[in-house]
Amino acid sequence: MKTINQWILQLLLALLSLSTIGIYFYFKNQTYFEFLNWNLFLAWIPNLFALLTYLLHLRRPSLIVHVFMFIFGLGWLLFLPNAPYIITDFIHLTLLKELYITKKAWSMEYWNDFFTIFLYAWNGLLLGCSSMYMIHVVMTKHWGHILSWLLMIVTSLLSGYGILLGREYRLNSWDALLDIDIVNTLEKSIHKEAIIFCVLVGFVIFAMYTTFYLLINGIGSTRLATNRR
Repeated sequence: MKTINQWILQLLLALLSLSTIGIYFYFKNQTYFEFLNWNLFLAWIPNLFALLTYLLHLRRPSLIVHVFMFIFGLGWLLFLPNAPYIITDFIHLTLLKELYITKKAWSMEYWNDFFTIFLYAWNGLLLGCSSMYMIHVVMTKHWGHILSWLLMIVTSLLSGYGILLGREYRLNSWDALLDIDIVNTLEKSIHKEAIIFCVLVGFVIFAMYTTFYLLINGIGSTRLATNRR
């Protein structure tokens, strides 16, 4: 796996997020929702947890380092679904479709909102892939390539389940620690349709991460041959 300059990557992600927020305020109207900014903030949390874990793994191994890596790793896993979750915010365009139709045609506000939500979703996906890559690097160092890839698959499926809990059951990441009734909610969420949803969304997340991984590592690329005299 190639090592990414994390400071440059984080700077680019921050600039993208700030640009997205700026576009949001430029096109903001009565059909829009400020929760997009909150969701983007939540999407940054797993990326920050992953960055802390990644930076710790570069230090000299010790008990305290491994303890904090474990804590930050759990925080990353708990908040990771918030990154790809923003994709589901497209549903609000459907819920408010009557507000976007004028004279039986889609208004320009619809397209402005569509592409603004797309930018937020793209932010979330990049933040999620960035955090998964950092954790993947750490896992590969400690457990090898095969096990680390298997854990990435499991992580993607768990993220799909997290999105289900957030969208359908309105749970937040911190409810895993604060909601005393969460066990009953989890029991209700286990059924055939939910499993299909988790597998589908998990596959989408894993496919996107794999694409990110291949682009970073240049798999399949070839060096152009040049004739030299």
